[in-house]
Amino acid sequence: MSDKQEEERKRVTPKNLAVALAIVIAIQVVALLITAENLPTYQATGPPASPGGSGISGSAINVVFYVGFAFGATLLLLALLRRRRVNSFRGIVFVSLAIAAFFLTFITSDDIFFQYLAPIAGGWAELAADLIVSVGVVAIIGYTIFVKNRPWLSTAVIAFVGAEVGSFFATLPLATALLLPIAFSIYDIYAVFKGPLKSLVGTGEKVALVGMSIRLGEFTLGLGDVVFYTMLPSLPLAQLISPVSSVAGFAALRASFATLGAIDVGVLATLFLLSKRKMLPGLPIPMLLGVAVLALYFV
Repeated sequence: MSDKQEEERKRVTPKNLAVALAIVIAIQVVALLITAENLPTYQATGPPASPGGSGISGSAINVVFYVGFAFGATLLLLALLRRRRVNSFRGIVFVSLAIAAFFLTFITSDDIFFQYLAPIAGGWAELAADLIVSVGVVAIIGYTIFVKNRPWLSTAVIAFVGAEVGSFFATLPLATALLLPIAFSIYDIYAVFKGPLKSLVGTGEKVALVGMSIRLGEFTLGLGDVVFYTMLPSLPLAQLISPVSSVAGFAALRASFATLGAIDVGVLATLFLLSKRKMLPGLPIPMLLGVAVLALYFV
């Protein structure tokens, strides 16, 4: 056994697995809290617009669009790294994260401050607080990408944004929300073993991981994994707004935590299998288990 293989095996210890799982669970719980807080807004606006609309055929179009977009974005980032255009790479990552972070944080903070600040200090104070919090999150992202990548700070802010995106994705049309994790799991297998993700990390690992991953103690988890790990448990809560859903109240909470538990069993299995390989796709096993549980409630 080589020194490198021995090092990888040492990472898979009960302590390291427990730390990684605790971080994942904390992120998932944050996503559930965000989803519950934003339910009034989701109920008022309805599901986000999707290219194909709802229904099975429309959801298939949506899935192709989202996977295709992810594939194209990865190819673009890989091309920039190969040409040593590091600043352009970081700029695209920052702009993408900043847009998502600003608007999603604004929605969440507005829902909170509308309840607790506006009745006391008025609407202008609420708006100012929303802007301060949203801009603050964007500023932290910019600091970790362009100034100094402090792992704990980067992990905290990227995990928070991932939880926000996962919560938002949980409001997609139900068929899309169930098909999307399956499609991305298949893409994840290709991307890690044969596709652009393997090349992206290998081309400039330290650069590529900044803003696109979080640390789970001794392990590294991609932002896309965070989004789907939080999306599926949030789905039962978010789909309370859907007329095709029969899940409500405590049943929704039971479905959320059952899905969360299934996903985390898959996370543990995936992390344990890292003793055999340096890189593994983080989605297939957790998504298979999570979607299977959700199918019991929604299909």
